[in-house]
Amino acid sequence: MTQEQRKRLLHAITIGLIANVILAVLKLTFGIWGNAQALISDGLNSFSDVFISILLLVVMKVATKKPDHDHPYGHEKFEGLAYFVLGIIFFITSIYIGITSITSIFNYIKDPTEAIKPHLYTVIISIFSLIIKFILFKYFLIISKKYNNPTLRADSKNHLLDAWATLFSVVGLSLAQINLIVFDYIAALIIGLFIFRLAYQVIKDSISYLVDQAPTKEEVEQIHKIILEVKGVIKVDDLKVRRHMTRKYVDVEIGVESSLSLKEAHRIAEKVHHQVEDEFPDVIHCMVHVNPAT
Repeated sequence: MTQEQRKRLLHAITIGLIANVILAVLKLTFGIWGNAQALISDGLNSFSDVFISILLLVVMKVATKKPDHDHPYGHEKFEGLAYFVLGIIFFITSIYIGITSITSIFNYIKDPTEAIKPHLYTVIISIFSLIIKFILFKYFLIISKKYNNPTLRADSKNHLLDAWATLFSVVGLSLAQINLIVFDYIAALIIGLFIFRLAYQVIKDSISYLVDQAPTKEEVEQIHKIILEVKGVIKVDDLKVRRHMTRKYVDVEIGVESSLSLKEAHRIAEKVHHQVEDEFPDVIHCMVHVNPAT
């Protein structure tokens, strides 16, 4: 990753941080003042996003560093660790919102007269938040695709789900204005479910990044095919491919004619090495071991 790319990624995260701070303060302040459970839940979601943005800002500075003596394979997996922590934060937030919402619904069923109608300005704040979240989603999606960055891609999904959650907040608070106050609590519960779904997906993806999971069977077969096309390769004895965040490492054992000299066998191995890395730009390194095939 170039210095310019690193600066763009950090710049995007900083923008997200500032936006999340503003939204969290607005939602929580007006949600509490306006007695809006959905807006408070949405504010808690934005408050967790503030911690997420701070975490991303710190981790991305480490993850984008060049390889060094202690980390010869680079620092990208720090990003995978951040990705996992993101999922945990989403999970905790969703559970808290879910419990609070369900409690409010049961209390409403017991005694509807105790419920307080949310103020009209909470609807306005929700609509404003919806617009900002959709803009953030589009911005982070563009940046994540441009630089093939999984963490920013996860955050773009988070912004999209935030937008959907805020939409339910708008609907719930709007219905509450005509004294259907229970929909405020239902909207808050739906927001919690959105966040829970995101938490599951992020944790699942992050684990695959951290445990060197193999790519798809189709990708491995494509690499296998390219190796066999190299002149001098009789067979592939073993092929292992592991993911390194968004990129891959390849380890392969090839079989060549046993009568070849060491120099000739090495030349074939070099061809395999370069062919794989040229055909698959996301392969960081292809390690080739030569075996006698006959």
